[in-house]
Amino acid sequence: MVAIPTTLWPYAAPVVEDEQQFLSRREVLLLACIFWGYVTLTELVYYKAMSIELSEMTGIMVFLPWYVRLMQHTLMLPLLLLCYSTAVRSGWKPAGRRVPLQLALALGFSLLMFWMLRASEVILHVAIGTYTEPFFIQTRGDWAVWAATTVIALLPYGFGLALLNGVAAYRRYHELRLLNSELRRDWAGARLAALRTQLSPHTLFNVLNTIQARISGEPEVAQALIASLGDLLRGLLQAGGRDFTQLRDELQFVELYLSLQSGRFADRLTVRVHNGAEVPAVWVPSLILQPLVENAVVHGLANHSGPAWIDVTWDLSPQGLQLKVVNSVGASGACGMGGFGLQNVRERLAVHFGGRAVLTSAPGDGSTWAATLQLPALREWFSKAPTAATTSRL
Repeated sequence: MVAIPTTLWPYAAPVVEDEQQFLSRREVLLLACIFWGYVTLTELVYYKAMSIELSEMTGIMVFLPWYVRLMQHTLMLPLLLLCYSTAVRSGWKPAGRRVPLQLALALGFSLLMFWMLRASEVILHVAIGTYTEPFFIQTRGDWAVWAATTVIALLPYGFGLALLNGVAAYRRYHELRLLNSELRRDWAGARLAALRTQLSPHTLFNVLNTIQARISGEPEVAQALIASLGDLLRGLLQAGGRDFTQLRDELQFVELYLSLQSGRFADRLTVRVHNGAEVPAVWVPSLILQPLVENAVVHGLANHSGPAWIDVTWDLSPQGLQLKVVNSVGASGACGMGGFGLQNVRERLAVHFGGRAVLTSAPGDGSTWAATLQLPALREWFSKAPTAATTSRL
């Protein structure tokens, strides 16, 4: 259930969530007064114009003077505010109970329009003597006029109520959009945190396996690897605590990891990471390259005992940022499209960028395998993971 702040309708009785309104008491009164002022002005102009035209043609005053109708609408304003306030506070659900109440309010207001017109005549007659005999006395019992006035009054009342409900519906729509956006960001942050939590031990286990292989035969090398492991874990903790990092820092972390792997396979593995002063100041998802280089190490050395190499490159173009991890493979080696690492990367890209970022993993010329990331070039820092709607504006 969505909790809506009670300040949006402070004087409303507790109702079900779907019936909570998004207009304050002051806003209801203000909108109703503005609307009723417009109705009053248009009716005065209309009846004055019709009165002038008919009096020129017949010489008879058919319509009441404008100040009588002005008095009528002035007297009806408090009743209109009361009806609208009750209508907005009551809502429309459940329909079987609320709709009859709304219809009763509309009908009651419209029925009173005729009698307020007559009351205005009497008040003005007593106050300033506008008539020798009030028009009310002359048309007593004219039920046709009463019915016509009631039907005509229903139309502006309905328009005003529709205006209030339209504003409230827009407020609700805007509020739900903001809430949905917040929920999506919170979900994205939680999902990314879960993915990074999966990735950190995955990387750590691979490094520990590397060190274990050297402890018995080459303890000096193992000690050096343990020292490098401390730097790696420090970088892993720093990168795992944020959604985005600078490309230069990401490449440095990849270099650190691959140096550990080179220490394990010193006679077989050659690595090259294109990092340096020329690296552009763009942001990439933290640890986004780590699963790809792990995949390259594992599958690049599999199924053969010969030398292997890994090449990590980047390319910035107007179309975006391209990151590529290319590794050599044996005659029957293949990295495949699945696996934990690639699945992790694809899920993170989907959360961050929607369909604007792509990971492709495919064989090259028969002796190589390439994993390529196509990313938007992010040149600004984001405290939260941008969604597809956010990155579309970059």
